[in-house]
Amino acid sequence: MQKLLYFALIFTLLLSGCSLKEANANSHKEDMPAANSKMTMKMSKVSPMIKKIPVFEPHAMIAISSITFDSTRAVLSTVERKSDVSEINYHIWRIADGKEGIKMFTSTQKENDFSFLFDIKEFSGARGEYQVEAYEVNEDGTQVLLAKSSLTFQQHVPILMYHAIDEYNGVGLKDLFVTPANFEAQMSYLKDKGYTLLTFERWDEVNKVNKPILVTFDDGMKNNLNAFRILQELKDDQFQPAATEYVIAGWIDSGPYRLSTEDIKEMMNSGIFSIQSHTMSHADLPEITNYEQELNASKEKIEQITGKPVFAIAYPYGHFNDQVVEETKKYYKFATTTKPGQFIEKGQSDEFLQMRRVRISNSTTINQFAALVEPR
Repeated sequence: MQKLLYFALIFTLLLSGCSLKEANANSHKEDMPAANSKMTMKMSKVSPMIKKIPVFEPHAMIAISSITFDSTRAVLSTVERKSDVSEINYHIWRIADGKEGIKMFTSTQKENDFSFLFDIKEFSGARGEYQVEAYEVNEDGTQVLLAKSSLTFQQHVPILMYHAIDEYNGVGLKDLFVTPANFEAQMSYLKDKGYTLLTFERWDEVNKVNKPILVTFDDGMKNNLNAFRILQELKDDQFQPAATEYVIAGWIDSGPYRLSTEDIKEMMNSGIFSIQSHTMSHADLPEITNYEQELNASKEKIEQITGKPVFAIAYPYGHFNDQVVEETKKYYKFATTTKPGQFIEKGQSDEFLQMRRVRISNSTTINQFAALVEPR
């Protein structure tokens, strides 16, 4: 009887076109539905979700007329368009203000590649880097992004020059002393007026921030710790002070009136101070021949103390000539002088090795200070 049933089963399978192997496999699958379900769920949990970020592919190019260091406007146009367009909307905003300050301008000048005269007066005359986007305007009013670009109207940068931050006690040149009270009032003014304090490490941000300014100190005087403490006290979530100390490498640890190695490390580790060079011995550079010692040895000594790159120098007495510039560029990217005025990048040769500064002295009033740092 069992044999008859077995042959009957085989006969039925053959009629339905199913092999014994397939039957066993199907039977095995049907026996394990719960296990397969759990495995699938577990695998889906550990599999990482790959998020695809769309990459913008331009369908045109924004052409910008030549801009000089003192330009206040530029002509924009949209060229190399891949589609027929009858109207272009330009979306423009200043990086320092953020995209919430965006403004839109329309051009229908198809015969002139939708040219548009952009003037920084549209943004209260504020200089700096601007972002530009060109949009195609469809008949239904919708806009399609065609191209992106940027343009920069160079900002003037006051590089303040200080020496001693202390009360004058009759020793030394009085004009080099700024009292701690006056220094605090000056830094508070910068804080209240929305200036952004930078160091040379952040020079590429000059045109991306509001009211860029550098605060520098020459000679590595011990009393510059007064400035350090004041800047520390003024620091908060909105105001992040920064300053540059030009130290004379050979005078570090040389006495009670000079910064020590520990002072320098404390200032640097605070995140407020950048430590840069003022040569090895405060030599009058146009009068020497041992440039390797004054320029490179000082750089290396400071780097050994701070563990940070040294790439800026202040010329002692502000003295330099063509040979000094040639020797300096072997080791430094930036060099500041005592020539008065705010610095602005003009695209001239070696301009970063001949940077002007704004001298702050014992007699500088807060009104004079305000005028000296006023954006131009």
